[in-house]
Amino acid sequence: MRLIPLLTLLLVSALWGAHAVVGKAVEAQLDPNALTLWRFTFGAICYVPWFGHLKPLWSLPRRRKLHILFTGLSFSVFYPLLYYQSLSLLTPVEALLIVNTAPFMAALFSRVLFNEHLSGTTWAGIVIAFGGVVVLVAGQLRTHFSVVGLILALGSAAAFAAYTVASRSLFRQFPLVDVLTATSVVGAVSLWILVPLVTPMRGLLTALFPLSGAGWFELAYIVLIVSTLAYALYGFGLKRLPTGIASALTFYPQVIFGALLQWVWLGTPPGLPVYISALLILGGSAVMQWGGRRGAAAVARPSA
Repeated sequence: MRLIPLLTLLLVSALWGAHAVVGKAVEAQLDPNALTLWRFTFGAICYVPWFGHLKPLWSLPRRRKLHILFTGLSFSVFYPLLYYQSLSLLTPVEALLIVNTAPFMAALFSRVLFNEHLSGTTWAGIVIAFGGVVVLVAGQLRTHFSVVGLILALGSAAAFAAYTVASRSLFRQFPLVDVLTATSVVGAVSLWILVPLVTPMRGLLTALFPLSGAGWFELAYIVLIVSTLAYALYGFGLKRLPTGIASALTFYPQVIFGALLQWVWLGTPPGLPVYISALLILGGSAVMQWGGRRGAAAVARPSA
């Protein structure tokens, strides 16, 4: 039943939309590189009960091992490092706007690499939803918009699109928890190798000491909800829907949820563009869902 994956991905979108605001808040106390390192270190620890499931992976062909390595690097190294750096230069909504190009990239990667077909109706829904993103953020871009932040956010979008495409076949071949455990461990180990090259090790080891109670709460949300629960739900939905549709349903509504949280957390109420954007994004998501059903029916009809 497609309704359950649809609702699951919308929940993921809400959790990740809040992540932009929470991540921006915690960066007032924690360097972006240290935040990435400790987020995925604690995230990998959450999967300790499943570490024994990693043993069979050593017997996989070299090509599949490299596939898991690439997925883990995209998931927990390239995407978060670039994303948190962009958040230090952009507002949460600005960063979300740019990262929302990931569904286009994911659909393109899937088309080029795996010849995955998306119907014209689905593409129309993607365009409508992205139009909602543009409407929401059109009036929010600052006069002195950061070009560096733009480049970093686009890089993070490309990395997440790569993760979306690469992880989908893994979720179909292996149990969900095994994939999340493997990619989390790969990411945590890689971060401890790469991050000290640009940030002093002493600063990384002591980065958590000055955190306030609110800072620990924000970090816990990022580790337990964003990195663990939301990615598990994302894998569940991604396994059951085409890549482009799953990515779009997850990413586009994030801007709505992020804007609403900015209202609650920062006291910035949503204006008319937010409501117009919500209509376009949710309407586009409905068109994508309809297009996906039509495509599935068209595929099933000849075989029947």
